[in-house]
Amino acid sequence: MQPKQISSTSNAIIKEAARLKRKRSRHESRLFLVEGEDLLDAALARGILPRQVFVLEGHGKLLPHVLRAADGSGGRGAAALEVCFCSEPVMAKLSELGSGTRVIATFSFLDRKLAALGGGEAQGGVAGEAEGEAEPGRDGMGPLLYLSGTSDPGNVGTLVRSAASLGASGVAIGPGTADCYSPKALRATMGAIFQIPIYLGIEPVDLISRARAAGMDILRADPHAGVALWDGDLAGNFILALGSEREGIPPELMAAASTTVRIPQLAATESMNVAMAGTTILYEALRQRMAGISH
Repeated sequence: MQPKQISSTSNAIIKEAARLKRKRSRHESRLFLVEGEDLLDAALARGILPRQVFVLEGHGKLLPHVLRAADGSGGRGAAALEVCFCSEPVMAKLSELGSGTRVIATFSFLDRKLAALGGGEAQGGVAGEAEGEAEPGRDGMGPLLYLSGTSDPGNVGTLVRSAASLGASGVAIGPGTADCYSPKALRATMGAIFQIPIYLGIEPVDLISRARAAGMDILRADPHAGVALWDGDLAGNFILALGSEREGIPPELMAAASTTVRIPQLAATESMNVAMAGTTILYEALRQRMAGISH
């Protein structure tokens, strides 16, 4: 590994990396940008290595622990890591935060191919090395969170964070849902994107057929109908389907849902946003599993 010095925003490496700020470029290349030490450290803590690291000139002290992690990964190692020391204008071109960023890195997509509920197949070596053999729907693994039409990236990132924290077995992304690899969504995950299996491009009809084959219930939430959350049976394996706050989940998912829960709230209050509602349901599911509650 020979670090590069880059001072021009017209540098080909920088122009290519800057394209990853656009969703289309991210999904064509299956690469995404991570900005800031906290997110980078979250990846390294899980043994997930970047492909490139851009460091603000004068801040080389940030680099040694990245190289140690690469050398100790048993994977590509530090020799395969591209390191660039960059001027402030170059970092500003890559940054979504405006100024002050000292490190930015590119990573390969982390999502997996959903071969079947109860058996996740890694989509790429780095993700597979990081997550091992996580299987959505496997006994004791917790619910699978499915997002369809959840269009706000902050909500998507928050739900990924909640899912990782509260014992979900994975997050499946359906049509109309914000890109979980967008800068805003990544910041909202607070690094949880590296901690839980992600499944992209899952159509509702596909999810329904897989759920039926695996014998998994689909659960939906409604602010005005269904059983009170604490009266629902959330201790087993199920799929929690969440959609947009205005339109909810697609009709086919609504018809396939075997359970509808509501979160009791005081009268004359607005319903929770989708991130808060999803977090509350996932918490109750974890509480029931940990308490051994069975309805």
